[in-house]
Amino acid sequence: MWYNFLRKARSIRFAEVFISQYSVVSCRIKELCYNRGYSLTQLAEMVGISKTQLSDYIALRNIPNVEMAYSLARCLDCPVEALYNWRPLPGNNTEG
Repeated sequence: MWYNFLRKARSIRFAEVFISQYSVVSCRIKELCYNRGYSLTQLAEMVGISKTQLSDYIALRNIPNVEMAYSLARCLDCPVEALYNWRPLPGNNTEG
């Protein structure tokens, strides 16, 4: 599945390819924070960003770059793809 490929990828080029094949349905960062017992302010401090920037990620006004996504996932102890709910875009062969 695409997760194995995403796990190895850390380049902007890959992020562009991935984003061109999948779209974000919703953000799970707030839910993951709650499950871990963190406030959004605590998570923002842990990854070194402002709470406003984190709020932008949650509200889908912005999507974190690959490095930031890995930092968020590491702090939340989850796979990077778990930060968002994803949907394959129509017409893309996402099976490989």
